[in-house]
Amino acid sequence: MEASHIPDAGVEEIIRDLSSHLDSTLTAFGYPRYGSDREDLLQEIRIRIWKSLRDNERQIQYFDAYLRKIVYSVFINEINRVQRENELLQKSEARLNAGDGADRNAPEEAALRDVLAASIDDLKEAKQQVLKLRLEGFTLNEIARLNQWPYRKTCSIFYRGLKDLKRKLGERGVHYED
Repeated sequence: MEASHIPDAGVEEIIRDLSSHLDSTLTAFGYPRYGSDREDLLQEIRIRIWKSLRDNERQIQYFDAYLRKIVYSVFINEINRVQRENELLQKSEARLNAGDGADRNAPEEAALRDVLAASIDDLKEAKQQVLKLRLEGFTLNEIARLNQWPYRKTCSIFYRGLKDLKRKLGERGVHYED
């Protein structure tokens, strides 16, 4: 087998050459043609290509296969992130639904709800807003659209908010294990 030739082109030209493949793959994953989520994934691909070329001093054997590996790696990471988020939400919904029929723990649940509400209220406004909407059942895509934010920004605020909420709950004696 012969090694692929690394083009003398810059990262943007390489991305342009890959654009039809990237467009079809992103469309297959359900990303709108001109959305910020799509741009975030393309930016991640650009950064990884640039970093690979820089770190390997443009001495990559089988360059075309290496590019495919980068692209698929970014897509797989995105799919895994979405799956982890969906699993977390399903577990949370299952816990909420499991408690619907039992009133024997009502005083403890009410106290826990009060601690949760107070902890959320201690967060910064954007984190409060995203977490409250999420608890109301809105998806992160819907929250992003409601706030006219990029999806990635909404995700970032959501996950940082969860981290801060977990810390604040811990300070109030409520500990949760993943």
